Amino acid sequence: MRLKTSSSLSIVVPAHNEVESLPILVEQTLSVLREIDCPSWEIILVDDGSTDGTGEVMTRLAQEERGVKAVLFRRNFGKSAAMMAGFHETKGDIVITMDADLQDDPEEIPQFIQMIESGYDLVSGWKRKRNDPLEKRLPSLFFNWVVRKASRVELHDNNCGFKAYRRWCILELSLHGNQHRFVAAILAWGGARIGEIPVRHHERRFGETKYGIARYFHGAADFATLILLTRFSQHPMYLFGMIGVPLILLGSVLGGYLLVNHLMFLMASTMGFPLTIRPLLIITVFLFLMGLLIFLIGLLAELVLRSSSLERGYWVKQIIEAEPESVVPNIRSSSTSKGRRSVTT
Repeated sequence: MRLKTSSSLSIVVPAHNEVESLPILVEQTLSVLREIDCPSWEIILVDDGSTDGTGEVMTRLAQEERGVKAVLFRRNFGKSAAMMAGFHETKGDIVITMDADLQDDPEEIPQFIQMIESGYDLVSGWKRKRNDPLEKRLPSLFFNWVVRKASRVELHDNNCGFKAYRRWCILELSLHGNQHRFVAAILAWGGARIGEIPVRHHERRFGETKYGIARYFHGAADFATLILLTRFSQHPMYLFGMIGVPLILLGSVLGGYLLVNHLMFLMASTMGFPLTIRPLLIITVFLFLMGLLIFLIGLLAELVLRSSSLERGYWVKQIIEAEPESVVPNIRSSSTSKGRRSVTT
């Protein structure tokens, strides 16, 4: 049965060195979108500084297919930046993100739309059966367990790039680093209703994964940022104070102990000990200064509250789309544009 929806659709596909996969994915996605009865749809392709010709393929697809737009980065900025740039160009009421490696199946798009329209704000895919090597699956299981416990968002697969959003969700997002893995936790903290559906996960047909072991170290830093931006975003002093104040108190207690003994030594050389010969003095000074520094950082964070959102401008080189409009009315027959437009920023 053909899906009918009153919502306009935007598909965002970030890609890095996916020159072989991208044309197949766009063709499959266009086939699915043309079978959905909706006011309008669009596909936003974002080239994250590819070096294998992916940008050229995106340019060609945007020029040949109405409703396809290409956003080209000057260099590789990472998936979070690519997603943010894609979100900036969308016009749809429902925004769906997909990976460009053909492991996500565009045939699943209708069920994401149905879940969103049933009342969810974010619907995340769950790769219940992953076609990835064991060395990727085990760290992913541990990562998802940690995120579930810390964020209290019961998703099985936070790493899945196949997600659907209501428009207000992407307007609220500001992603940096590898924070695309924590989108559900960030939006849940903001009051979004989170859903999850099992999705098919295909084996990679072309190329190789873009993530190495370094992503686990980056993920740890981004996870700490997540905690700060969710639980402590409105009161960062609570976090820094919980660390800094005990260190200041411990340093003060040890300092008082050393000072009392030094005064006793000055008054009666048979009691106490001189302050300068105790290694504990170095530890005391270190604890006090470290606690004070952390406390002052928390005070500064409290004043700033949250850093301003990073604007997309400087990393985008070109935006290419077919004329006369970037969002095409939904038609079942394919069409190509007669006009071309290239915007350089």
